[in-house]
Amino acid sequence: MNLSEILDILTESKKDNEDTGEKKKAFKGRVRTYNTIKDALSKGGYGEIFSTKGAGRLYVISKGKWGAKSGRGKIAKGFTPGSSTPGAGWGSVKKHAARTLLRYGRASDKLAQKYGSRSIKAKRGIGGKDGREDK
Repeated sequence: MNLSEILDILTESKKDNEDTGEKKKAFKGRVRTYNTIKDALSKGGYGEIFSTKGAGRLYVISKGKWGAKSGRGKIAKGFTPGSSTPGAGWGSVKKHAARTLLRYGRASDKLAQKYGSRSIKAKRGIGGKDGREDK
Protein backbone atom coordinates (compact mmCIF):
# COMPACT_ATOMS: atom_id res chain seq x y z
CA MET A 1 0.00 0.00 0.00
CA ASN A 2 1.47 3.33 -0.99
CA LEU A 3 0.94 6.78 0.46
CA SER A 4 -1.71 7.89 -2.03
CA GLU A 5 -3.89 4.83 -1.27
CA ILE A 6 -3.66 5.52 2.45
CA LEU A 7 -4.67 9.15 1.91
CA ASP A 8 -7.64 8.06 -0.20
CA ILE A 9 -8.82 5.70 2.54
CA LEU A 10 -8.49 8.39 5.20
CA THR A 11 -10.40 11.00 3.20
CA GLU A 12 -13.19 8.51 2.41
CA SER A 13 -13.60 7.61 6.08
CA LYS A 14 -13.67 11.32 6.96
CA LYS A 15 -16.41 11.93 4.37
CA ASP A 16 -18.41 9.00 5.77
CA ASN A 17 -18.28 10.55 9.25
CA GLU A 18 -19.44 13.92 7.91
CA ASP A 19 -22.37 12.35 6.05
CA THR A 20 -23.85 10.74 9.16
CA GLY A 21 -24.85 14.16 10.51
CA GLU A 22 -23.84 13.36 14.08
CA LYS A 23 -23.83 16.42 16.30
CA LYS A 24 -20.91 17.03 18.58
CA LYS A 25 -21.72 16.39 22.22
CA ALA A 26 -20.87 18.83 24.99
CA PHE A 27 -17.41 18.82 26.53
CA LYS A 28 -18.33 16.02 28.90
CA GLY A 29 -14.78 14.83 29.41
CA ARG A 30 -13.92 18.01 31.32
CA VAL A 31 -16.86 18.03 33.73
CA ARG A 32 -18.55 15.81 36.25
CA THR A 33 -21.48 13.77 34.91
CA TYR A 34 -24.50 13.15 37.13
CA ASN A 35 -27.49 10.87 36.57
CA THR A 36 -30.06 13.68 36.75
CA ILE A 37 -30.15 17.45 37.16
CA LYS A 38 -31.89 17.05 40.51
CA ASP A 39 -29.02 14.89 41.71
CA ALA A 40 -26.48 17.48 40.56
CA LEU A 41 -28.29 20.34 42.29
CA SER A 42 -28.41 18.45 45.57
CA LYS A 43 -24.73 17.40 45.50
CA GLY A 44 -23.02 20.30 43.68
CA GLY A 45 -22.12 23.82 44.69
CA TYR A 46 -22.62 27.21 43.08
CA GLY A 47 -20.54 27.69 39.95
CA GLU A 48 -20.01 23.99 39.30
CA ILE A 49 -20.10 22.90 35.65
CA PHE A 50 -21.76 19.55 35.05
CA SER A 51 -23.63 17.42 32.54
CA THR A 52 -26.03 14.48 32.73
CA LYS A 53 -25.75 11.07 31.14
CA GLY A 54 -28.41 11.67 28.48
CA ALA A 55 -27.76 15.35 27.80
CA GLY A 56 -25.73 16.81 24.97
CA ARG A 57 -25.25 20.06 26.83
CA LEU A 58 -23.48 21.56 29.81
CA TYR A 59 -25.03 23.13 32.89
CA VAL A 60 -23.81 25.56 35.55
CA ILE A 61 -25.31 25.57 39.04
CA SER A 62 -26.56 29.03 39.94
CA LYS A 63 -29.06 30.64 42.29
CA GLY A 64 -32.62 31.45 41.26
CA LYS A 65 -33.15 35.20 41.37
CA TRP A 66 -36.87 35.62 40.80
CA GLY A 67 -40.14 33.77 40.24
CA ALA A 68 -41.98 31.16 42.24
CA LYS A 69 -40.43 28.21 40.40
CA SER A 70 -36.76 29.22 40.36
CA GLY A 71 -36.73 31.83 43.12
CA ARG A 72 -35.72 29.37 45.80
CA GLY A 73 -32.40 27.57 46.01
CA LYS A 74 -30.24 26.27 43.20
CA ILE A 75 -31.04 26.18 39.50
CA ALA A 76 -29.24 24.71 36.47
CA LYS A 77 -28.41 27.10 33.63
CA GLY A 78 -28.06 25.14 30.40
CA PHE A 79 -25.65 25.73 27.51
CA THR A 80 -26.59 23.96 24.27
CA PRO A 81 -23.96 23.41 21.54
CA GLY A 82 -24.93 25.22 18.35
CA SER A 83 -26.99 27.81 20.19
CA SER A 84 -25.92 31.41 20.23
CA THR A 85 -27.76 32.60 23.34
CA PRO A 86 -25.98 31.91 25.59
CA GLY A 87 -22.90 30.71 23.73
CA ALA A 88 -22.00 27.11 24.47
CA GLY A 89 -18.27 27.26 23.82
CA TRP A 90 -16.07 26.03 26.64
CA GLY A 91 -14.74 29.54 27.29
CA SER A 92 -18.23 30.98 27.58
CA VAL A 93 -19.39 28.28 30.00
CA LYS A 94 -16.25 28.59 32.09
CA LYS A 95 -16.61 32.38 32.27
CA HIS A 96 -20.24 32.09 33.41
CA ALA A 97 -19.23 29.55 36.06
CA ALA A 98 -16.47 31.87 37.29
CA ARG A 99 -18.86 34.83 37.58
CA THR A 100 -21.33 32.61 39.44
CA LEU A 101 -18.58 31.50 41.83
CA LEU A 102 -17.68 35.12 42.45
CA ARG A 103 -21.26 36.09 43.18
CA TYR A 104 -22.48 33.13 45.27
CA GLY A 105 -19.62 30.76 45.97
CA ARG A 106 -16.10 30.89 47.21
CA ALA A 107 -13.74 32.31 44.65
CA SER A 108 -10.18 33.54 44.85
CA ASP A 109 -8.94 37.07 44.28
CA LYS A 110 -7.12 35.81 41.18
CA LEU A 111 -10.46 34.72 39.71
CA ALA A 112 -11.95 38.09 40.66
CA GLN A 113 -9.08 39.87 38.91
CA LYS A 114 -9.74 37.97 35.68
CA TYR A 115 -13.55 37.65 35.57
CA GLY A 116 -14.93 40.02 38.20
CA SER A 117 -17.08 43.05 37.54
CA ARG A 118 -15.98 46.46 38.84
CA SER A 119 -18.26 46.15 41.87
CA ILE A 120 -16.84 42.73 42.78
CA LYS A 121 -13.29 44.01 42.33
CA ALA A 122 -14.05 47.03 44.52
CA LYS A 123 -15.46 44.82 47.30
CA ARG A 124 -12.29 42.73 47.26
CA GLY A 125 -9.97 45.75 47.12
CA ILE A 126 -8.62 44.96 43.66
CA GLY A 127 -7.79 47.98 41.52
CA GLY A 128 -8.80 51.47 42.59
CA LYS A 129 -11.62 52.51 44.90
CA ASP A 130 -14.24 51.78 42.26
CA GLY A 131 -12.65 48.54 40.95
CA ARG A 132 -11.00 50.03 37.88
CA GLU A 133 -7.38 49.11 37.33
CA ASP A 134 -6.38 52.53 36.00
CA LYS A 135 -7.64 54.51 39.02
